[in-house]
Amino acid sequence: MRNAVPQQYENQRFSDMFDVRFRSKLCIPSKDALKDMVRHDISPWKLQEIIEDGYDYEDARMTKGEVGRAIDRKNQIVFTKLVPSYSYSLDEEVWLIKHVGIKNR
Repeated sequence: MRNAVPQQYENQRFSDMFDVRFRSKLCIPSKDALKDMVRHDISPWKLQEIIEDGYDYEDARMTKGEVGRAIDRKNQIVFTKLVPSYSYSLDEEVWLIKHVGIKNR
């Protein structure tokens, strides 16, 4: 099995499949964020819900310019951290999804 992507999606960019926007900029997950999503069993649709419908989130480890979004799930907070960036391949400003995590209350 060369790759797990169905043939009809082979030539499609990930940004085309994952069209989530925050403050009118496209959100693109980093490799670390994709690993975090797998580790915490967070689907792309759940991530979209966190970014679009979640509330502002902030913790002590966030850097200047970093934006956090979160939702509540049972006794946990599911959050993501976004960093402003620029995509040269898309030639536009984007949000880089830096981290996805779960925190107990």
